[in-house]
Amino acid sequence: MEHRFLLHNLNHTILCVDISGIGIPADIIPDSGEDRTLQAIRFRTWSNAEKHFLALGARPESLRATDESLRRIGVAVLTIK
Repeated sequence: MEHRFLLHNLNHTILCVDISGIGIPADIIPDSGEDRTLQAIRFRTWSNAEKHFLALGARPESLRATDESLRRIGVAVLTIK
C-alpha cells in the first residue's frame, strides 16, 4: 500500500496528516470535490516520527529529504511505496 503524508513542523511538534486516501486532481477547480476529515498524528520529536515511518517501509534517503525540508521551510510531503 502506498502511504502519503503531509508534515508540518510546528513549534516543537511534528504534525503529520495522512493524505493517502485523497487523490490530488490535475486541475484545481473552485468549489469541486468534497470536504473530508483526515487523520493526523502528533510526534514530539523527529526521531519518533522517523521510527514510525521506518516501520511503514520508508527509505532512509526519503526520510533525510523530509527532515531537511521540515528544517528548511517547515513543511514536507512524504510518500512511502
